[in-house]
Amino acid sequence: MRRTQWRTGLADFSDCLLTGLLVALASVPVVTAAAAFAAGCRAVDRARDGSGRPLWTTFWAGFRETARGGSLFALGCLAAVVVFAVDLEVAGSMPGAGVLGPALWLLAAVAAVVAVRTCGVVAAGEPSWRRAVATAARETAAAPGNALLLAGAAGLAVVLVWMLPILALVVAGPLALAAVATGGRR
Repeated sequence: MRRTQWRTGLADFSDCLLTGLLVALASVPVVTAAAAFAAGCRAVDRARDGSGRPLWTTFWAGFRETARGGSLFALGCLAAVVVFAVDLEVAGSMPGAGVLGPALWLLAAVAAVVAVRTCGVVAAGEPSWRRAVATAARETAAAPGNALLLAGAAGLAVVLVWMLPILALVVAGPLALAAVATGGRR
């Protein structure tokens, strides 16, 4: 019995790493990053439930389904990151930077949680990215504990990539698992 549990845990771990690699590969053109992450969430969810085809087949099928509106969402997220960087630079030179800086970081953390959760909502079957953003925002407000866990997972992913940049190739898999685990089942 114990040996089977060990192998199951190792299989889950390898599924997360493979998902991370597939998300990194599909995210090479930056505008496909959101669709790739949503497909990763779907693949991890189905692998965790034990349903569906092999992981890579599930991933690419999900990627084709989510790619339709994902490019606009990814461009919007990229624009938000640029605006945040500019705001952070400007806020550093203003009076009251000691209050404004942490407030901007808090806002960025909430926006990151909503963005990651949006991909999870799309992975769960929502065809419209616009409605998925609204659903993700409602879920984030309704379950702040889950949002805090997801923010911690995203923060840990950032720290891991900062410490060892090669982990950028696989960190999306565990983050997709965190998005699926902290999201509400629809």
